[in-house]
Amino acid sequence: MRNRELIKSAILIILVLISVFMTYRVWTFTPELTDLETDVNTETPSIGPKISKPIDSVIMPFRMINRNGTDVKGTSNVKDIKKITDQLLSKEVKKVDILSSESVVQLEDLSERYTILDFPDSIPSEMYLNQVLGMNMDYYPNINFDRILVDTKSTKEAVVYLLSENKQKAVKLQTNIKSTQFDKVNKEAAPDLKPYTGMITNETTTNEIYQIYAPENADNMNIYRYVSNKISVSELNDVILGDSVIARSNEHNVSTYNNNTGISTVNEAKQTYRYTNLSEDENRQKDMSKSITNSFKFINEHAGYTDEFRLFGTDRKSGKIDYQMFLNNYPVFNDDKLSSIEAVWGRDTINEYNRGLITTGVAVPSKKEADELPSSEEVRFNLASNGSIDFNKVTNLAIGYDLSLPKDEINNLQDTIEFTPKWYVKYDGEWKRYENGGLS
Repeated sequence: MRNRELIKSAILIILVLISVFMTYRVWTFTPELTDLETDVNTETPSIGPKISKPIDSVIMPFRMINRNGTDVKGTSNVKDIKKITDQLLSKEVKKVDILSSESVVQLEDLSERYTILDFPDSIPSEMYLNQVLGMNMDYYPNINFDRILVDTKSTKEAVVYLLSENKQKAVKLQTNIKSTQFDKVNKEAAPDLKPYTGMITNETTTNEIYQIYAPENADNMNIYRYVSNKISVSELNDVILGDSVIARSNEHNVSTYNNNTGISTVNEAKQTYRYTNLSEDENRQKDMSKSITNSFKFINEHAGYTDEFRLFGTDRKSGKIDYQMFLNNYPVFNDDKLSSIEAVWGRDTINEYNRGLITTGVAVPSKKEADELPSSEEVRFNLASNGSIDFNKVTNLAIGYDLSLPKDEINNLQDTIEFTPKWYVKYDGEWKRYENGGLS
């Protein structure tokens, strides 16, 4: 009898230990994001070192703002932003609510203290929550959002809101993210935060959660100069056109190449590469989740992110995905799109692929000093006062760099590229350079 009781006790202890172990595995489970992470294949052609970029370093916010009542501070520092988004990785979502309104969604439960994560353009929530953050939830809601709010004051566990681009929908996620842990990480970023201001440009942005946020001042912005490296056209053709490349013509610094399905054009003067897949022309992928997923994989597989690039634009009408170069935490712009990688995905493969052929090399001293940039309030006032500008169409404001190809060379031995700080304004869906009270 006594032996039987001992056996029962031993079995009970084993069951308890198994239960503890399984509970631990559930709470520490991390979903594998292999469907968007690209394994390095040394046999496939590439245009640079075979280093695979993590998906959450390419698809990420470009600005973080902490708002506590009237106190507003923020940063574009990628390390601080990454620490915050890391708190969202692989977390459990206990409840999902879809909020909607015919005009503008109001977040009635939001406290006066919250964190804002801003994206330069709208992206599908289903793709971001599942493929990028790997959140564990019963289903993935699908709205196109461009802003995330994280509220850690209202409850012990963080509440996350995704705000749609048109402000008529929001997704509310009740998570298992500990508010105290999130606040601790947020506090560590405090020394890097600078005063930000919220701007009102139309009736929608009168609500603080929809205001346009930008740094009050553009302090310590310098001109940077780098020796430029050039991507090999031959290697790029191997990636895009394969083995059966035919050189068609070379006139006025413009070369064309083709295979049996597509054509590439290289402009030597502008240092740009343009490819069109003629067989896929009528089969553009309009599903942004698939377009982002496939274009990210495609570029990553041939080491196409030759500098720091991030997802910067999505066009649901054309299916175009835009990845923008970043330098020192700020986006880089160029009139000839030297700083962009544009991709349009077809039914089964790439439809269009456009990019610059210049990459940054060694930093060299610049001979120029940057002009002092105006404050964001001065930019706002001048735009609002400009009769040729519809101020209602201003939807974002950011500091960035203008990429140029200086004509004077260092010792005439190396080509260089120069990055000059400027204000940029997203106007009617397009980023434009702010100059002398207007846009260009």
